[in-house]
Amino acid sequence: MVIGGGIAGISASIDIGNAGYDVVLVEKLPSIGGRMLQLSETFPTLDCAQCTLTPKTVETGQHPHIQLLTYSEVNRVEGKAGDFTVKIRRKAAYVDWEKCTGCGFCQEKCPSKKPSEFDRGMGLGKAIYTLSPQAVPNKPVINPSNCRYFLEKKCRVCEKVCPVGAIDFEQQDRIVEQRVGAIIVAVGFDLIPPETFGEYGYGTVPDVIDGLAFERLNSASGPTTGEIRRPSDGKVPKEVVFIQCTGSRDPERYMPYCSRVCCMYTAKHARLYKHKVHDGQAYIFYMDIRSTGKGYEEFIQQGMEEEGILYLRGRVSRIFRDGEKIVVWGADTLTGKKVEVSADMVILATAIIPQSGAKELAQKLGIQTDEHGFFTEVERKLKPMETDVEGIYLAGCAQGPKDIADAVAHANGAASKVQTLFAKH
Repeated sequence: MVIGGGIAGISASIDIGNAGYDVVLVEKLPSIGGRMLQLSETFPTLDCAQCTLTPKTVETGQHPHIQLLTYSEVNRVEGKAGDFTVKIRRKAAYVDWEKCTGCGFCQEKCPSKKPSEFDRGMGLGKAIYTLSPQAVPNKPVINPSNCRYFLEKKCRVCEKVCPVGAIDFEQQDRIVEQRVGAIIVAVGFDLIPPETFGEYGYGTVPDVIDGLAFERLNSASGPTTGEIRRPSDGKVPKEVVFIQCTGSRDPERYMPYCSRVCCMYTAKHARLYKHKVHDGQAYIFYMDIRSTGKGYEEFIQQGMEEEGILYLRGRVSRIFRDGEKIVVWGADTLTGKKVEVSADMVILATAIIPQSGAKELAQKLGIQTDEHGFFTEVERKLKPMETDVEGIYLAGCAQGPKDIADAVAHANGAASKVQTLFAKH
């Protein structure tokens, strides 16, 4: 069993499935793909994230050895290596996926519109939805907290237009049981809650957004179909400030660790911004540049030299609104001067934190988490995938912040550990 259907979970599942073993892939969202599904391009190659990910999600969905249990969560785990019994709660989608053909009529006609969580609250989503146009499985679910029928007992438009009668408002959560020989935990990560950043104006100053929201602005499937526009008024921002280490490397108030990917994704964001707004200026406030990967340092240098991205080594002290502008006060510690930028938009590189519910899942599995909530490996250098329970392994950002390449490598390692375990038994 693989818990988590992000890029790490998908990679581990495909590896084990290709070895001839049956895999049950459990994902709490309606479709697989995880955070990578929300990205526009990936560093350091600037490849389209969907172009890399979609073939993998399709292969997973069609793999003869992989059973997808999406919109599901692990409820209880018993047993030992080679013979675990796992109870899984399959959440009510209020759509009969056996009947549903994924035609999309229900989503098209649904009158209920609320801010989309997938688009970081910038776009509008429907009460009945799929996460993306390329969702695997391509089956919609109804969100009861947005649906007019659940809130007011009115509407039921989706039921009327569904050509195969797949809408089922009476559907209930149900428990299914699986017996598996090994478990890989690949539940991924979350971002530190934005309300934590009052001092950076998040939530109070319009057009201060986080890096994931900027990804959605860049994405062709995002709320602006890939155009860089301010969420508040739709204007193209001509001056953009990026602030790194927002919530990371701050032991006094937030997270003491480095989130590892922020230096690179901020450099990527600044370059993508310059590719779309040629006369725009990007400023990056940073503490240190940590670009540890193949081609990463060259990527940073290219941004500085060819795209004219201005790096300012120092912290931001204050952000406030002045008319239509966002004024950013900071310091450049290399020149020893104070800096003031009148920006149109501010993007925060927020800290990577453990997935909500990670500690609860660790208790169900009988494994450990560190003081921050990331799952703990037995030995950092020599056993980075094993937990202290035989037969349970870790993959990807469940164990700590990683970029896509590292997460996939970690998942491939976990998959090989499972195959080694099965070869012994």
